[in-house]
Amino acid sequence: MKRNIVIVEPFSTGFNLIDDVKTRGYQPVVMSAIPPGSEEDRKIIHEAKAMFFARIPKDVPVIDENPNYDEVLAQVRSYDPLLVIVGSEFGVELGTRLASDLGLRGNKWANIDKMTKKSEMHRALADAGVRHIRGRIVKSEAEARAFYEELGTTHVVIKPTRGAGTQGVFFCEGLDETLAVVRRQLALAQDNPYMGDLLMQERIIGKEYIVNTVSCGGKHRLVSMWHYDKLVMNGSYIYNYGITDTRLDVGHSRLVHYAFSVLDAIGIEWGAVHGEYMIDERGPVLIEVNCRPMGASMSRQFLEAINGHHETDVHLDAYLDPEKFEQEARKPYRPKRMGAFKPLIVANDMNLLSAPILQIAKQLKSYHSASLDRMAGDPFISRTRDFETAGGLIYLLSDDEHQVKEDLNFLHLIEMKYPQMLFNELKATDDPLVKRNSLEQMLDETDMKGCTLVFSDSGEESDRATMVNSHQLADAYDSYELGLLDISRQKSYADVESLLQQIFLFLGKLREGARVYVPESTYCHLPYGIDGMEIIFHAAGLSIEAPRPNDSNMLIASK
Repeated sequence: MKRNIVIVEPFSTGFNLIDDVKTRGYQPVVMSAIPPGSEEDRKIIHEAKAMFFARIPKDVPVIDENPNYDEVLAQVRSYDPLLVIVGSEFGVELGTRLASDLGLRGNKWANIDKMTKKSEMHRALADAGVRHIRGRIVKSEAEARAFYEELGTTHVVIKPTRGAGTQGVFFCEGLDETLAVVRRQLALAQDNPYMGDLLMQERIIGKEYIVNTVSCGGKHRLVSMWHYDKLVMNGSYIYNYGITDTRLDVGHSRLVHYAFSVLDAIGIEWGAVHGEYMIDERGPVLIEVNCRPMGASMSRQFLEAINGHHETDVHLDAYLDPEKFEQEARKPYRPKRMGAFKPLIVANDMNLLSAPILQIAKQLKSYHSASLDRMAGDPFISRTRDFETAGGLIYLLSDDEHQVKEDLNFLHLIEMKYPQMLFNELKATDDPLVKRNSLEQMLDETDMKGCTLVFSDSGEESDRATMVNSHQLADAYDSYELGLLDISRQKSYADVESLLQQIFLFLGKLREGARVYVPESTYCHLPYGIDGMEIIFHAAGLSIEAPRPNDSNMLIASK
């Protein structure tokens, strides 16, 4: 009979654990913990979990959440588990407690505060003589004022003692701003016990890194290293992207040594830890650790393409095969490719009609995959305030590091300057915004000769080119040297995303070196007009050409 391994809260990247356990010949048992926080917080967490839990195979037992811990313990014990492991942030406390009470491998329950509360983490570092960030729990404005004066700096961070993904984190400049945030957050904490106390810290300014580790009996292994780019927007500090470090650079050895000392100080002996660190002029310092696999809902295929392994599999090695873990830990850190994840920033609240960004991102040379879970269900999308409220995630992967960075910059340009090309709430229009010339006039104007494809919704015919509509496009020949995009009636397209899908299919029918023409009567219907069409060309890898004399606002590009 297969032995059972209980996985507490396997969602986000931790969802990989279900298949990882199965492939090793064990039976996964999924356990749901009660979401923390206010009723609104629990609703958001339940919605996020539901998308993952709906994908759990039917042969995997699920233990539902239950506020009675003794009943939960008895139910888990009935499975006689070999292990109880943690899949995501909100399973850390329950998973650690269950493993401890069942006498299984895991981190000591006595260390749970150091593992989960940011104030206790840094107190543990101070006790161990490891560099830490000066901070204090504040319960009033008076306490905040006193500690502000003690810190002797105008750069202050206010955050809850629990949480992840920049939720509830505020960077303040000056006393007035600090006290205003403290006043507001103390009021919120009264309605949200999971926030815990309010932590006030000095702000460390430098470059932020992710150091993902797995520990086996107190021996630590570097699994992956990333760094963040963040920006201030909508009054919050939000993620622009995360990107892998494909090689260890100056200062990185010191960072990894420091990360291992942090794990020792907070009592980590087993399993995955996602650590966030800052490097300033003094060197590395801990921001916080989360004692579970890294989030961002990354597939094992994506992670393996980057590093040759994925974190949740190494996580199981630590528990099930310590000899293999130690052998692998001795190998050099050699990522195979550069990977990145791009949270999509939604600048303002909106009612979503379509997601053109998905069709655009798929054309990028480093595109790997995408997750647009927020599109499911309610069409209303609130503005991005933190990682959890990003509009979705785009994953990039390439041997060419420059390409990944170029594609990240392109995606950021779209979300900041052309948000309707990210998520669209405008319906396509049949309004005659610009007078359309006849097909023969356009062919004369462009002086098209040779192997020409015209994608048109006009219904006109010509013996000078191959004419296709949306129903014929997919079956068209795929090596034309000239193309004309003549889409002036958009009633056949439900939304901008479906229109872009057709445009990219049309561009794919042109051979390398081909030239394509787009009249104003086509691109005027796109969000941002000619700029929107140029975004499409850029995503498809086409070069935009300079306008020619007498081209009547014709846009030209070459492949």
